Amino acid sequence: MALVRILAALSLAATVPGLAPAEALAQQAPAASASFDLVAEGAAPTIFVSAGDAPVVGIAARAFAGDVERVSGVKPQVSEAAPSGRLAILAGTIGGSPVIDRLIADKRIAVDKVAGQSEAYTIALVDKPVPGVDRALVVIGADRRGTAYGIFRLSEQIGVSPWVWWANVTPARRSSVRLNAGTVVQGSPSVRYRGLFINDEDWSIRPWATRIDPTGDMGPTTYAHVFELLLRLRANFLWPAMHKVSSAFNQVAGNAEMADRYAIVMGASHAEPMLRDNVAEWNFEQRGEFNYAKNGRNILDYWRDRVKANHQYENVYTVGMRGIHDSPAEMNKGFDGVRLLEKVVSDQRGLLSEVGQDPTKVPQIFVPYKEVLDIYRKGMKVPDDVTLAWVDDNYGYIRQLSTKAEQQRPGGGGVYYHISYWGVPNDYLWLDTTPPALIGEEMGKAYATNSRRLWVLNVGDIKPGEKGLNYFLDLAYDYDGTAKLGQQGWLKRWATGNFGPEQADAIAALLGDFYRLNYDRKPEHMGWNDAETAPRPTEFSPVAYGDEAGRRTAEFRDLDKRAEAIAAKLPAEKRDGFYHLVLYPVRGSAMMNVKMLNADRSFLYAHQGRASANLHADAAVDAYKRIKQATEAYNAVGGGQWSHFMSDEPRMQAVFNMPPLGRVTPSATPGLGVAVEGSIDAWAEHPARAADAADASLRVQRWRTASAPADRLPVFERATDARHFIDAFNTGTGTLEMSATASAPWIRIEREDQPGGDQRLWVSIDWRKLKAGETASGSVTISAAGASRSIAVSARNVAAPRGMLVEDNGIIAFSAQRYAKLQPVGGLGWQAVPGLGRSGQALQSSVALASAADPAGAPYAEYRFRVTHAGDAKLRATLMPSFALNAENKLRYAVSIDGGPTQLVDADAKRDWSDGVERNAITSVTSWPALGAGEHRLRIYALDPGVVLDSLILDLGGLATAYLAPPETIAK
Repeated sequence: MALVRILAALSLAATVPGLAPAEALAQQAPAASASFDLVAEGAAPTIFVSAGDAPVVGIAARAFAGDVERVSGVKPQVSEAAPSGRLAILAGTIGGSPVIDRLIADKRIAVDKVAGQSEAYTIALVDKPVPGVDRALVVIGADRRGTAYGIFRLSEQIGVSPWVWWANVTPARRSSVRLNAGTVVQGSPSVRYRGLFINDEDWSIRPWATRIDPTGDMGPTTYAHVFELLLRLRANFLWPAMHKVSSAFNQVAGNAEMADRYAIVMGASHAEPMLRDNVAEWNFEQRGEFNYAKNGRNILDYWRDRVKANHQYENVYTVGMRGIHDSPAEMNKGFDGVRLLEKVVSDQRGLLSEVGQDPTKVPQIFVPYKEVLDIYRKGMKVPDDVTLAWVDDNYGYIRQLSTKAEQQRPGGGGVYYHISYWGVPNDYLWLDTTPPALIGEEMGKAYATNSRRLWVLNVGDIKPGEKGLNYFLDLAYDYDGTAKLGQQGWLKRWATGNFGPEQADAIAALLGDFYRLNYDRKPEHMGWNDAETAPRPTEFSPVAYGDEAGRRTAEFRDLDKRAEAIAAKLPAEKRDGFYHLVLYPVRGSAMMNVKMLNADRSFLYAHQGRASANLHADAAVDAYKRIKQATEAYNAVGGGQWSHFMSDEPRMQAVFNMPPLGRVTPSATPGLGVAVEGSIDAWAEHPARAADAADASLRVQRWRTASAPADRLPVFERATDARHFIDAFNTGTGTLEMSATASAPWIRIEREDQPGGDQRLWVSIDWRKLKAGETASGSVTISAAGASRSIAVSARNVAAPRGMLVEDNGIIAFSAQRYAKLQPVGGLGWQAVPGLGRSGQALQSSVALASAADPAGAPYAEYRFRVTHAGDAKLRATLMPSFALNAENKLRYAVSIDGGPTQLVDADAKRDWSDGVERNAITSVTSWPALGAGEHRLRIYALDPGVVLDSLILDLGGLATAYLAPPETIAK
């Protein structure tokens, strides 16, 4: 049809006003320079579209006109009349716009690289395109969405963010706007259908829509904003909201028509076959039970009605069947699930035939979610033209992708992915903390295995999942161009586009740290509880490895300060957008950690008899209040535009409340107490009295290391040159004057003030004052209020080559990227992925790597380390909790030391999935008896594709109780 329209353009010249004869057009010159005055001297050219073109073209043109006004204060007119004026903007679709078709027919603009491609477009300057127009900026789409994407590309070129409305990202103002660009040719997107799923909408977008939508529901006004966002993000697909609090999308008058006007392809979730919202639309009293084996006729009629009503629109039908509202399919109870589900799919495809559509041509997806994957694995046959839409485990790790045979299916593969989730083992509905590095790694595996037909992201309420959604859709639109940026490169590009280049590096660095810290543990999971129980103490140790919990608290407080400092440097008009997109998620996650970790510390200090326990309890209360204040400020942005949108306690889970706190009654007079790194116990002459000593004592046992003494510091090693701390604290009221004295000049003491006048004494060694090879002993004595306490110090002055992995207090710890050598096979093997994993320095085995039965010929990473004390050792390898690439692979690696016997490990075996997804880590252990002192060579062999190795610990008997891996033991 498009070709017919182009060929017919010659005959249209006489009937369409303003079109010159073909002979005249052919002789006119192309644009002499690649610049175009969009706004000059208070005027802007008119944007011309054709009345017969798709409605989305006019919608995009009017949105672009509004964007020009946001930038310049001048709003271009949008017209369906014949083009006129010295300058003009012409936008149209091949075969949908007579003006555009005539330009193509007369060879005024080349479209050979986009014509016939899905969603492609070209933008070019054309001199004298029609009589009376000197120069035109021409946007041509190969189809209706291509035209819209081309128009919105102009918006981005003038500095308007896709988040201009959804996050109040105001563009920089200027009085004149000139486009300086040559011809743009944009081909088809990397993934055919790209979109989002609005889900778990009960606490944010649904109550907000009640206020802003005339229907009082998720109606056309709400969805028009969603659809425009999708177009600005170059997406084309939506699974609409489907919880009980919302009416079914197709029950609200105007929703389906609005989707079509915006050229958005509609589907329904994995649990909602054939565009039906079962929660809102299935009536048990009228239709009976939702069981296809027992009630198939009524269920098929139910689906038939929707297909009849909506088949004229662009749809992607979900086929198959689950239970009502994301529950297991009832047909599995007493029936052959495989055969019955095959019949369901066959019957559903028959409904398409009933409305005159070829079921092999209409887009359909089969989503093997939860129990449906088990049915598929039992041998269910899915028609080859149906897309297999693989699913993650709800926490960002894809459970299975296509085998080589499945990759050849005409329907291809797709992915349904989460950055928001309601369910076991724990929700994460508040903040989006899924790192782009993880999204990129998982979707990279999908792309490499030909799952390129459909990508849909469960983004919850859209806000505050903006960054994750943006990155996901950027990957789907231009996979190669986005993937090569890596996490930090993409964050810098995103920050530049939203807030300008001046603070882009600082924002990217801030967000990189934000993702790293929250990947260790999501803020929603900081309670170490589930939906039904009260928060428990975290596993972040306030005593081990230099105070793991304190280091995390300090990093989060610093993160919050950095965000505040960046906001102060931004232009005033950028601060609202920055608050929504950056500062609020940073502050929310920071204060959640400050709240929970100070609550922990209040119990530890109550157990130790510190008067400052009360101050840490107060700090937890203050952090709780700051979250509330931050949320109130969030909802006030835009003059109330976002009123009722943000909830900082979705599902009202206990982790969002104030946790239990430890409090004490201080002694009447100042008193001295002393605690050392590694021990939860302390010495105190007159300890403060805990409000509930038994409870405090019980809670702190989580951080106890049985071998940790309370009267000596860990051994100081010259090779790592680590420092360790002693805490000197007050047990009573009033000021406590303390002194700390070293027994020898090689012992150095540095004081750090703590709340309540307590002192943290950082002890380090002046190695220049010890002989090489010497092991020395000494002490630090703390005195105050007539009491004193001596803490033993031991130092071993044995150096090691810089960068060597060395033993320190019975462990050797290092990230996966601390290898001495990477040995690929056939160009494939372990490869570094910046920003991936809890260490941020993970290795991934190549996705194209073939599984190997014998480690002898497998690629490996080699590490060289030095053991100080001979003995039995355990190698603890921490992996990202991903899954085997597909049904043909496993998740295996192998280990050898010094070329000895190889131990093979299947990381999937005996894994605790629930624990793994909350930690974002799984750990497997191999034993190495009688490991001798001296230097050794460790090799980790990659036996399967897609294995992600994060960090390693060789435990020689000294591993302390803590949540994260210990600091790396690397010679300095």
